[in-house]
Amino acid sequence: MDYDVRIISSLEKVFPRSGMLEARRIRRLTGFLGQRVSFQAAYCFHGDYYVNQTTEQATRNPYANVRVEGDFEGDVLIRKVECVPVMFPHEKKDKKYDSEYLGSEPGLYPDLLAPFDGGIQMVIEQWRALWIDCEVPKEASGGDRNVTLVFTGTDGQELARAGLTIHIIPAKLPKQRIIHTEWFHPDCLADYYGCEVFSEEHWRIMGNFLRKAAKRGINMILTPIFTLALDTLIGRERTTVQLVKVILKDGKYSFDYTLFRRFIELCKEIGFEYFEMSHLFSQWGAICPPKVIAEVDGREVRLFGWHTPVKDGGYEEFLDAFLPSLMEELKADGILEKTYFHISDEPTRYNADTYKKARDMVRRHIGNVPVIDALSHVELYEKGIVEKPVPANTEVHEFLDAGMTNGWVYYCCGQGYKVSNRFIAMPAWRNRILGVQLYKYKMEGFLHWGYNFYNCQYSLHLIDPYRVNDAEDAFQAGDPFIVYPGKNGEPEESMRLPVLADAMADVQLLEYLESLTSREHVMELVEEKGNINIRFDEYPKGADYLLDLWEAAAAEVERLL
Repeated sequence: MDYDVRIISSLEKVFPRSGMLEARRIRRLTGFLGQRVSFQAAYCFHGDYYVNQTTEQATRNPYANVRVEGDFEGDVLIRKVECVPVMFPHEKKDKKYDSEYLGSEPGLYPDLLAPFDGGIQMVIEQWRALWIDCEVPKEASGGDRNVTLVFTGTDGQELARAGLTIHIIPAKLPKQRIIHTEWFHPDCLADYYGCEVFSEEHWRIMGNFLRKAAKRGINMILTPIFTLALDTLIGRERTTVQLVKVILKDGKYSFDYTLFRRFIELCKEIGFEYFEMSHLFSQWGAICPPKVIAEVDGREVRLFGWHTPVKDGGYEEFLDAFLPSLMEELKADGILEKTYFHISDEPTRYNADTYKKARDMVRRHIGNVPVIDALSHVELYEKGIVEKPVPANTEVHEFLDAGMTNGWVYYCCGQGYKVSNRFIAMPAWRNRILGVQLYKYKMEGFLHWGYNFYNCQYSLHLIDPYRVNDAEDAFQAGDPFIVYPGKNGEPEESMRLPVLADAMADVQLLEYLESLTSREHVMELVEEKGNINIRFDEYPKGADYLLDLWEAAAAEVERLL
């Protein structure tokens, strides 16, 4: 046929020239009340060019309108899957990448979920895709619903149709247990959209990006009490985003929490449950304080930063005044029990002593409030220097073997070999397998640094995320951000974000089944489906395992209700 439309899963990535003959066709998906069910419609035109152009058909390739038919009662959102330029798909060094990437050379890779205006331009012998989200109503009867996509020409003639059945289970998945944080960078939003920090426009845009994050299962927010001490070249600085106003008058500190309270209330209103205070020391070793702007005797002064070493720089005395004040504010805001602190990102065995001293400065004021920091060297955990580590998934088994429980895990640019990650050049199933891993190892939380980092490496200057997705040849494409800065301050999702949200839904489903059976039973299902001992560096390859596991677990839940 000239018009080829195929329903495929959200775990496929459709390249223009690769063809879709091997992609598994999806005829049925299962969803729970209030859940999003996603799939794709891959399409291609195999006909010939139009010779005679008309006003209605003014291109050599056919244009098609697309509408939804069927008896599905919930909202259906259609978006276009667009390819983005990828210059840095993966590392080239041995043991930094493996054979499971979708490509190893620069090129166009599918990633952006762009707005859909009702129609698509087809191109001869080029495969493209639509992304479809079906929102199951929170109150719906169980059973099967049909969703059909109908492609019509500009003259109304039907060109193709394809659809699937969504089976609704009349029950809700349990609340997400996993704490999930994707670091939020408010300075990047102010810089990209050209608005003043904490202006009403900035608050509006931040709200848009925060709502998208919360909608996709991100339930912890990085809170910039001071400008983020992250990804900044030593001696340079990022745009100031400081929620706590510091006043130094007559040698005494006082603090204004007006902006802080507004941020916390906004996040609570949106649905965030957990709050992580931004790092109280510089990245990679806690050698300096973060940038702290203060009003000193009526003048705005850069009080702390790269120019003030922690030792003998007055910062300890500052913390002695600030942290008790902050603890009282956290209590007053009702979030102390859901608050986590950071000391310094990615400490190592080489700066462990410095990190410990910094931690001690903080610990005496915050009591038993958890401190979490990303790291890779297990010695810091074994020696008690880091009590609640967030190890990389390439090293997490060392921490598990050392006795870590209720653990956290992260990945970023350093984790490209064998383990789960979400680089654009990786297949989507490698992103989603994270959920099964989190479930097996009873992890408490997952962390990633890049929700919306739109700077080059070390924040030397702003980049265009629609052209540059690797922090300017620094990190594998996709690592710095998982949403794009769309028009009018609205975020546009990458296809990687809803897939990651589905990984968290996998945890919810497996925990639901466990509550109805036993953990032993669920683990038998999880590992027998793939005939493998699940580890962070060992897991079933391909989309079929995850698709079949979801359907099997959901079917068991339905039978047991």
